[in-house]
Amino acid sequence: MELMESPLNRAHQCGRNANRLVAQGYYEEAISCHGEAADLLKEALLLTHNEQVKLSLELQRARHVQQQRLIKDTWKRVKIARKPSISSTKETSIPPAPSNAASKLTSSQSAPQCISQAPLRWSKAAKDDRTRLEEQSTAIADLRKVVAVLLLENEKLLEENESLKVENARLKRDPYADQQSPHLTPLLNPAEASQGPPPLDLPLLHLPPDLQEEIRLLWERESEV
Repeated sequence: MELMESPLNRAHQCGRNANRLVAQGYYEEAISCHGEAADLLKEALLLTHNEQVKLSLELQRARHVQQQRLIKDTWKRVKIARKPSISSTKETSIPPAPSNAASKLTSSQSAPQCISQAPLRWSKAAKDDRTRLEEQSTAIADLRKVVAVLLLENEKLLEENESLKVENARLKRDPYADQQSPHLTPLLNPAEASQGPPPLDLPLLHLPPDLQEEIRLLWERESEV
């Protein structure tokens, strides 16, 4: 029982309560809890002589003090952001709905503040949802484009694969087919080659006259031999 009621344990409990209150939007009560935790840790410092323990307690106390400042700054920003919603509520004259969480507050002024903060948090959540949906839609559109490109590439690869299969099967049936291809036939077929050199009056290809003359002389020498 004494361990549970020690200043350190009570300070930890105050810190947990402060985090819970901040999550619910009760900034003033959270600041008070952090202040109480800092006071309890200061009290715990007087009960120990261990330097390492003192250092740990000092760091924890400094963290609670820092949390107080951060929550105060957040509370100020929330008040500034809440002003337009308060004016619109006055114009419509719609009374605020009662909240069960208001009964848990120790201060009577905290209830309307937390109630008026609820629409702000909901609207922010709705905006975040819209943003996420837009991002998801954009990502889905990009993925569809990628899939379309991949399908086209896949079709091309399938066509190339089929043509390679056909070519492979043809080569297996006739491995010397390429040698008989009309693109690879010599200028003179075997029958014409056996008949000897072509006549001298055969028009040569588009060659310079001097080169044509040399070729004719070579043919004549070959025929004489």
